[in-house]
Amino acid sequence: MPLTLRRPVALAALLLGTMCSAVLGAAPQDLVGLSVNREQGQRNALIENLLAGPVTVRLWAEGQERKAITLTLSARETREVGPFAGQAELRAEAQPGAPLLLPPEQRLPYAFPLGRAQGWRITQGFGGSESHRSPANWHALDIAAQQGSPVIAARAGTVMQVVDAFTEGGTDARLKDRANLIRVLHEDGSMGLYAHIAPGSARVQAGDTVQAGSTLAAVGSVGWSTAPHLHFSVQINDGRELLSLPFTLLGPDGVALPPGV
Repeated sequence: MPLTLRRPVALAALLLGTMCSAVLGAAPQDLVGLSVNREQGQRNALIENLLAGPVTVRLWAEGQERKAITLTLSARETREVGPFAGQAELRAEAQPGAPLLLPPEQRLPYAFPLGRAQGWRITQGFGGSESHRSPANWHALDIAAQQGSPVIAARAGTVMQVVDAFTEGGTDARLKDRANLIRVLHEDGSMGLYAHIAPGSARVQAGDTVQAGSTLAAVGSVGWSTAPHLHFSVQINDGRELLSLPFTLLGPDGVALPPGV
């Protein structure tokens, strides 16, 4: 697609699990703003990171993907890249997070990401056949709970992305790209993903610092989803794609749940 002022990139790399599908496809959330700067006969791309955390971008002229430029932008950073010769459309891909060549080991257990007083059950664990089959989804849990139940931060970090404006849920294919979510950046570069939150329920904003136990949002069923639930995973950007990491989760009683449940 041509780069136009503040036009968001649809990101095929941002994949989430759900209760009823293989994976979500391209996510149209605004991760980067793109525009073309033409001066003195040169054409440069102006890339703005819209997240309160790092994002990695690949940029190339159509038909010249082998010459793609890869760069990582820090939180809210804007950078000019180029020049690009000719008039071929500029295309881009982006993933949240800075590339980590060695995945950080998740040694400490994560706190339970739902209010302790709420009823819940795990409907899909690691490698679940319904939707946890891709690298970005494999190590993920779907936890069914009542609509509106509080979603709790499972680990301290910085909120880097908040999407809670979508309102629909179901099995229509167009909803694969329309999941509400909160993404929290951890100290080791990993990212906690809390997906399918209720519309308008976010209690935090991008850039906020949260502690384990902080209220983030409320359980919903927005996007490719059949019932209210929380999709929780821990992801990293390995420089090529998003990968989910194995983790241990504490139950509401403080006892570690079996790995992958």
